[in-house]
Amino acid sequence: MSAPKPTQLSVRQPVRKRRTPNEARDEILLAAEDRLRIHGIDGLNVVDVAKACGMSHATVLHHFGSTGGMRRALVSHMTARLIDDIVASLEQHPEIEPPEMLRSLFHTLATGGHTKLLAWLSLSGEEFAPSGESGSMLIEHFNALIPVIAARLPESPDQLGHARRVVFMIATAAIGFGVGGPLLPAVIGLSPDDTDIFSVWLGQQIDHLRSN
Repeated sequence: MSAPKPTQLSVRQPVRKRRTPNEARDEILLAAEDRLRIHGIDGLNVVDVAKACGMSHATVLHHFGSTGGMRRALVSHMTARLIDDIVASLEQHPEIEPPEMLRSLFHTLATGGHTKLLAWLSLSGEEFAPSGESGSMLIEHFNALIPVIAARLPESPDQLGHARRVVFMIATAAIGFGVGGPLLPAVIGLSPDDTDIFSVWLGQQIDHLRSN
């Protein structure tokens, strides 16, 4: 009698999750945002982000081209979402006053790594160009924000221009606040309490602009 043949065990291959290109891109950006918040810029590379979202290194490169491309896309994604949230809040809650809105905005920009990533891109020469895909998307989102801000300002011949200057002032202050961290207020001579209420103070200045 011949010996029975050993039973061959079938090896179950891992089930590959099917994603549309947009779903894959969104999952990558979500994982990248988590890593940015937890690990900072150093944790925001293609290899680690690919592991975090359960995709191959090649898949992430396919969508973004490089670590720099992924970082630019993440800044655009986070900025567009932030602007959308501001527009929605102002449209749904017209009673919101600038000090309250700016306190939330400054907290978001200071704690999520958003502004530090933006600064890194600028210093590394990877800043946005208005004609590029990311720049064009941000222009579109800011153009949606400007009329909402203008509607809250006094009527004037250059109301949209006034609104753009107000948004520029807020954006530059918020980015500086997020990038500078505790160092800049300290060397200027602001106490931690003064720093905490800076966004409220800035909102009060905007309130003053609205009343004049």
